[in-house]
Amino acid sequence: MKVWRKRVLPFLLCAVVLCVGMALPLFPASAPVGADGGPSYGGGVAALDLSAYGAEGGYGVNAGSAILIDAASGSVLFAQNADLQRGMASTTKIMTALVVLETLTPETVVTVTPEMTGAEGSSLYLQVGEHLTVEQLLYGLLLESGNDAAEALAIACDGSVEAFAERMNAKAKSLGLTKTHFANPHGLSAAGHYTTARELALLTREALQDPLFREIVSTYRMKIPYQDQPGARSLTNHNPILTKYDGLIGVKTGWTTADGKCFVTAAERDGLTLIAVTLGDTNISVTHTSLLDRGFDRFEAVPLRVGDGLFLPLVGGKQPFLPLSGGAELTACLPKGETADAKVETPAFVYAGVRQGDAVGRVVFGWNGQTLGTVPLCADEDAPVRRLSFWEKLFGAEE
Repeated sequence: MKVWRKRVLPFLLCAVVLCVGMALPLFPASAPVGADGGPSYGGGVAALDLSAYGAEGGYGVNAGSAILIDAASGSVLFAQNADLQRGMASTTKIMTALVVLETLTPETVVTVTPEMTGAEGSSLYLQVGEHLTVEQLLYGLLLESGNDAAEALAIACDGSVEAFAERMNAKAKSLGLTKTHFANPHGLSAAGHYTTARELALLTREALQDPLFREIVSTYRMKIPYQDQPGARSLTNHNPILTKYDGLIGVKTGWTTADGKCFVTAAERDGLTLIAVTLGDTNISVTHTSLLDRGFDRFEAVPLRVGDGLFLPLVGGKQPFLPLSGGAELTACLPKGETADAKVETPAFVYAGVRQGDAVGRVVFGWNGQTLGTVPLCADEDAPVRRLSFWEKLFGAEE
């Protein structure tokens, strides 16, 4: 009996300790905490203020307010009175389209009612009783900048222009746009209708994630029905540089006497997408060409990749090491010629039982003392537990 206790009890204690140990978290104390209280490995690229870099020679901007941002991260490359509240004219319709796309399907058919016609300013000249799909009205909204299209879509969504404006403001609040407020869906000057260049850029960044919005604003010409006759209404995009600027995506022009010329553009080159906004501009074509050109000349997209050859010691597995790979790939916008540094954060070892794709660490990327983002380090293969024989458990496995 004493021999049994001497030989077997230590084995049982070791088994209990091993089981408890496998349940303990093995991540370093510095690991980030997720929403569920556990370790978090991942996230997007941080938005940086890069406006001090590459600013030599200026950007050739004469607008009352302006901003240039990286669409992927939201990093600011240039800003001028970017937080000054101003009217936005028909660039309002970026929010109108975004809200409509989240509320109605593109195939929804709208029957034009008297309340949907007669809006002042630019118009599709909608006729009472004609039928158009939401998608066709969106083309009229974003290409011809039809104010009647804006009111038709608003009424189709919420029954009235006023109720739709409330929905626009709720969306602005959900996006964190604290200096933006809408009074109507078309942008005609009104009390309580304003934004900032910065927040209009962030709104555009959100809208460009919708494939149909992106497709529409990049379209130069389109034909839609007129009084239910297919192709009888011809639409032309008002964007003056859409077909002239290499890589241009869109987005929207605007003008009122009170707001002046307003313009939002987005362009993509070599993996870098830039969004430019000017409010109260004097020459939108020249200004936006200059903004985008200098942005592409001075900044570039830098991939944040995890290299090969990373391993962690594996305890209780069939192999001594667990191969790792990056669970995602990020891209940062940095001044040309700059590179990111990387710091690997992992526990000292992991226990067997890890499945392929499980996050066991992270790589933190940084630049100029600022954190850019993190990429999870994941198990590159399953690591099943090595099952010991009875005698190995009792007397220990051979070395």
